[in-house]
Amino acid sequence: MLYFLAEQRLSWLSPLSVSNWWLLVAACVLFWLVLQVGWGRPVVRRRFGLVAIRAACIGLALLILLGPTVVNETPGATSRPTMFYLFDGSQSMNLGRETTRWQDSLDFVSGAEMSVGEEASSHTKSFRFGHRLMPLSSESHAPDVEDSSAALPDTKSLNLISSKNLHQQVAPPAPPDASDSRLADALRQLSPQMDPDNSAGVVLLSDGRVRATESVERLAEHFGKHGTPIHVVPVGELEGTGDVAIVSLVVEPRVRKFTENQLTLFIRSFGFNGQPTTIRVLGRSRIAEVNDVVLAELPIILNGGAQSASLTFRVEDRPEDLTVVVEPIRGELTDRNNSIQTRVDIDRTKLRVLYVEGDVNNQQLLLRSLLTFGESSLGPTSVTQAMNVRQALQADEDIECTVLIRRGSQSLMRISDGVNETNNGFPKTRAELFAYDCVVLSNLGPDVLDEEQAEQLALWIEGRGGGLIVTGSQALDATFWEDHPVAPYLPIVTEQLKLGIVQPTSVQVTQAKHPIWRLRLEQTPNEQLLAALPPLSLGVRGVIAKPTAEVLATTRDSQPAPVMIAHRAGRGRVIVSTADLGGTALVGLAETWGPQPERVASKLWRNMVYWATEGSSIGRRRLMADSDKRFYRPGEKMVIDAVAYDEAARKSDKYRIWAMFEPMSLDDVSIYSPVLWPENVVRESGEVGPRIAWGEELPLSLDALGDRYQLELTLSEASGSGDSGMRIEMTAYEGSTESGFDHGTQVDSTSLAVHVLNDPFEQQNPLPNREFLIRIANLSGGQVLEKPEQLAHLLEKRHASTAAPTQDLTPAWSRWWIWLAMLAMLTTEWIWRRNTGLA
Repeated sequence: MLYFLAEQRLSWLSPLSVSNWWLLVAACVLFWLVLQVGWGRPVVRRRFGLVAIRAACIGLALLILLGPTVVNETPGATSRPTMFYLFDGSQSMNLGRETTRWQDSLDFVSGAEMSVGEEASSHTKSFRFGHRLMPLSSESHAPDVEDSSAALPDTKSLNLISSKNLHQQVAPPAPPDASDSRLADALRQLSPQMDPDNSAGVVLLSDGRVRATESVERLAEHFGKHGTPIHVVPVGELEGTGDVAIVSLVVEPRVRKFTENQLTLFIRSFGFNGQPTTIRVLGRSRIAEVNDVVLAELPIILNGGAQSASLTFRVEDRPEDLTVVVEPIRGELTDRNNSIQTRVDIDRTKLRVLYVEGDVNNQQLLLRSLLTFGESSLGPTSVTQAMNVRQALQADEDIECTVLIRRGSQSLMRISDGVNETNNGFPKTRAELFAYDCVVLSNLGPDVLDEEQAEQLALWIEGRGGGLIVTGSQALDATFWEDHPVAPYLPIVTEQLKLGIVQPTSVQVTQAKHPIWRLRLEQTPNEQLLAALPPLSLGVRGVIAKPTAEVLATTRDSQPAPVMIAHRAGRGRVIVSTADLGGTALVGLAETWGPQPERVASKLWRNMVYWATEGSSIGRRRLMADSDKRFYRPGEKMVIDAVAYDEAARKSDKYRIWAMFEPMSLDDVSIYSPVLWPENVVRESGEVGPRIAWGEELPLSLDALGDRYQLELTLSEASGSGDSGMRIEMTAYEGSTESGFDHGTQVDSTSLAVHVLNDPFEQQNPLPNREFLIRIANLSGGQVLEKPEQLAHLLEKRHASTAAPTQDLTPAWSRWWIWLAMLAMLTTEWIWRRNTGLA
């Protein structure tokens, strides 16, 4: 044999056996003898060149028959029993101070494998578990199933990865996000992947906070009986005394500018029962361009479990990026789950204001200002003199103002931009009135309204959520409001009102933090403006605020009298100002209160309108919907109410209303909503699951009184995440239809946000359960691994078996140049004989 390389050698593998060789030699000799006797002597005798060529061809043929073969020998593969890594991928693995438990798990395995090298750390498979078992790789990571009733994947089809590449992955595994730790289900799914004869065991990296611990212990005994130990790596520090975590945040995604809005935060605490902390809503300052501007804060006392808190924050005229923070408590396991971020956008739907002016002098100023305002020749002084309430409001692009003035004793006339008077006075129908969000009565009592208009105005406040502003002494004559339908909605007692001489009176602001007094963004300049409030024209005595009212300003007398009073009335809001704020009074405020061009008085008017209309249902809505609660928990009942209106804004029962369910987030890839299909409704969609599928429709039915549509639903007991938000899109249809897919002509639609809140198991007790992990190791015959070196030792001591080497045989004579050489020699021999006359 001839060796060329360590893995390569030359071997002679002739196709002929020894006996066959002897037969071949004998046949050749016999053939030569026959030629000698029958053919005579060869003609090429003494022609040594031809003899040499023929001898070379015969020798080459014999060499080929000897079968020279190149043997490439590959050593047999070294195999080790497979080690299975099982990473806890639940939310509790995000806890930790300097590093998270999840990162500690990855570092533990990575450190052990790098210390033993690639060969010893081979033959490992990595999984993660939460609601179900799945590969560790981030590429194959998929959202957990929502509940245990969903079908589990076929474990044989799982795409496995080698954990030896943990520290070499370009994209690290996705962070833990499962709201539950179902280790028992994961072990059941892992079992078919394991060959008892070729498995070194399971390495469980977890904090021990898992469900169904008894089932896990029985499975550990089963693994131990079949010779598959479960080695445990307890992660998580035992130094912490508890944790405070934000479970969910609920806030309207779109709000009106210059309004106060409610934010509800759901938190869970463990180990800090009775401890005080503070919730803060932080925003970004547009002035200083810095973070952490406190918009709202609320001190709370932790109850050691799940609890909620509501905060009110104010938005200005731009979207807000909010960060809600629960102040960390000393001894917490981590402060990473003490904050959450969200964004609030601005709803740009226009507010429609109906401004009614009753004072004759103010009307003349209003007409003159409408005629002259906007001329390019006017300077700053004339612009200030021409200011009126309409222009003050419409300086905001999101406010639209219609002006009415009194002509005679009862008639109201509408004024357009060109000072053209029309006969369109105060709205005569519900539909016309309900198109407005705010009504201002300036120096005008409700006596200009007929009985039907007065009742519609009261209903507009109570049900529509409209905002009413009454200003000026001429609007507060007690005789105007006696037995008037709107009087109960005013924040003052009208029976004691008395008109007197109108004269300038010094006024002080009593609630400087109320939204209508937010004239500047900075606190100090705003306080200086409020302190510099000029005297206001007052002519009303005997003003008594109702107990439900907020007194926003009073006179500076020894016995202060209310001047600015506000309160909520039904769904609407009402502001009463005994001081005149329009006409010449507005001009005086604009000239004397605050520097130009801020026009502080105009800002006050806009603030009053925005506050008064916070409860307004904007637009000509034909369909209004609401739910019996803002937040629900799994298993609770939910009641959806809807009211439909006809073209005259009267309640109607002539429409058909359908509800369709959609996920709150576009990133939601689930199929079913958390709502169960009602038993008394025929299901025509073809779905057979117990829960309503996203996009599936349900009809609403009329209640017993026949004026409201209702839908009663039950939420599923199981929920996949902490906040299963959804939207219910409701649409009203009219007309008859025979098709099951066409409901008729659409009248209007609306959307209702519903939040289903869950108390995640992962946050009920965040402390690691080391005792449980130790029991698992003992029951299965495994070890408790505290250091990466222990895991490295387990990897190294796995018995390595080497398979038989494999050989790749290649004939050495199967080369093109060998056959070309033989052909060349035969050709040369024939040409030689031809030229010498021997052929």
